Amino acid sequence: MSSQEPTLYDLFDETSFEFWRRQVQAGVLPTAEQLARLLEANPDQPLPPWLGPILSKALRGELKAKRGRPPRESSLQTRLWLARADYIWRLDEARDAARADRRAENRPIPKGRLHRPAHERIAAEVVTRWKLPIHWRSFLNQLHSRK
Repeated sequence: MSSQEPTLYDLFDETSFEFWRRQVQAGVLPTAEQLARLLEANPDQPLPPWLGPILSKALRGELKAKRGRPPRESSLQTRLWLARADYIWRLDEARDAARADRRAENRPIPKGRLHRPAHERIAAEVVTRWKLPIHWRSFLNQLHSRK
């Protein structure tokens, strides 16, 4: 391995000049606070030339953090769409099965203290199956708000 290749530390540490060089090339500018941490972590190293214009923007107060929630990653959005389709399909199957059971028994099915409605149970199963980083209630909220 030559000395020119970045280390794992350089690639993923926010206090590394190499990390921010790649971020700036990708169009992501650091906030003033991140710049301060970068400079504090590297007091003995000379400043790279690409950092000068960013520092001048920060000193003028022109460097602002983006407001609001960052957009979802495309892979997460795709999994949410697939999970939504899976949820609708499973819920329809569960409702059809429940109707068939009620017709066959010709009496209501008793519900105990631990009974959980089908839509909640299926939402929890779908969230687990698709490994979504949200709670099943959040999944149902997103489903019904049509986000």
